[in-house]
Amino acid sequence: MFFRLDQLAKNILRDFFVLVGAAETEVEVPAGDAQRIDVWHVPDPALLRAHPEIEPGLLRSMAAEAGMVEVFSAAPGAAELHGCMRKRYQWHHTLELRAQRALQLPSAWIVSAGRQDGVLRDFGFVQDASGLEGLYAGPAPGWRIHAVVIAELPRVRGTVLLRLLGAPRVRRAALRDLAALPGDAWERRVAMPWLVRLSFEMPEQLLPGLPSEERDFIMETREWFEQFTARKVEAGVEAALKEAVKEAVKEAVKEAVKEAKKEAEREAEQRAEEAKREAEQRARLRLTAPMCELRLGRPLAEAETAALGERLARLQETRVAEVMLSFSAEALATWLADPNAT
Repeated sequence: MFFRLDQLAKNILRDFFVLVGAAETEVEVPAGDAQRIDVWHVPDPALLRAHPEIEPGLLRSMAAEAGMVEVFSAAPGAAELHGCMRKRYQWHHTLELRAQRALQLPSAWIVSAGRQDGVLRDFGFVQDASGLEGLYAGPAPGWRIHAVVIAELPRVRGTVLLRLLGAPRVRRAALRDLAALPGDAWERRVAMPWLVRLSFEMPEQLLPGLPSEERDFIMETREWFEQFTARKVEAGVEAALKEAVKEAVKEAVKEAVKEAKKEAEREAEQRAEEAKREAEQRARLRLTAPMCELRLGRPLAEAETAALGERLARLQETRVAEVMLSFSAEALATWLADPNAT
């Protein structure tokens, strides 16, 4: 796997396993030559019970017991599989030495974007008893090994995090499925920070020099995130404005009832209009500030928050959204600091 795509896979899987236990990436296996496990995880039964939203399925099965996960952007061959097993046995030996007692052999999950028919056939992998497409078990339970072929996984919610690690066609469908999940979905909390980071941490001038698969993934993810953010801003502003107008009118009517004279009624209407404008400005700022902080990679300072509110009032949200999506973090900070920015 290319470095950034490799790191994306490890980080997403690690952050999933952290929900239900302890997990690490790049776990060094003591040996004559340096070896590292992509993801090592140890479940916490209490945390597993505390997350019923992680429905029974492939990911919950992977998290149910201590194990290692090895991720391949292409189908692994026999040599790669032997390497994974060597790491597992060496790591198991290290754990037993540390514990000074016999331990159960950790489970091993070989996750690959594509299918290696030769490995599945020669090592005796068979369709898992669960019947899930894309999941294969070792020839006997004692081997404690499973192979996951991402390209064959069904397009259901329970596989969306794994499908993000697949080939371009599978990944694009997974991005669409991720965007369609509810705003508080745990899958989005796990994956979104790493997808955003991958999209925007690479300087624009370095993109042409990247391998084509890595460059295409970054551009696809960036385009998806910008479209997703634009839709969220538009929908959020519209909903917030409707609610703000509703509340402002409600308050204005209450005030008007108390006033007996026409002059008082006119003043109440004027106050309602002012309240409406202020509510609209607060709603825009409340929706835009978190996205600005995400782009900057840090919380807004008080002066920057005030400046953002001024830009929204003076330049309107379309221009502000354009700046946030096209400016780098440094340029965005400079733009906020300039009182004459356009």
